[in-house]
Amino acid sequence: MWINHWKNLGIDAIVRAQNNNNNSLRLAEKKVNKSEAVDALEDEKGFEKVKVYESTFTMDNVEQPLRFIKYALKHKNKQCTQIMIITTCMNMALKTLFKIIRGRWDVENSIFNNLKTECGLEHCFVHGGRAVEVVFYLIFITI
Repeated sequence: MWINHWKNLGIDAIVRAQNNNNNSLRLAEKKVNKSEAVDALEDEKGFEKVKVYESTFTMDNVEQPLRFIKYALKHKNKQCTQIMIITTCMNMALKTLFKIIRGRWDVENSIFNNLKTECGLEHCFVHGGRAVEVVFYLIFITI
């Protein structure tokens, strides 16, 4: 499992959990949904309120317990969304983890936006180690 490999190298993982297609993850989410918020982040840009829920859980083939965190976001327009992450960082502050995952989202959005508007790229439907590189080569050949 890649989490074990990273941890053995001394690297912590912070992963956004979007699909609950893993039974352990579903159980962790169910557990936090029944619990009280452990924290509330104030003055976060773009949000009226951010409630934080947290638990630890184990996953098959992962050597150590993982931390499951759900950020329940109430936007200023009253819309509610959530961000769920799993991490090996057991002691990192909840606000720091929130800033990391939001920063990742901002970087990803700006990069994809620039590639789409400045380079004329659309979504890359191929995935793999060299897929994006091949798409760029094809575009450069046509220029």
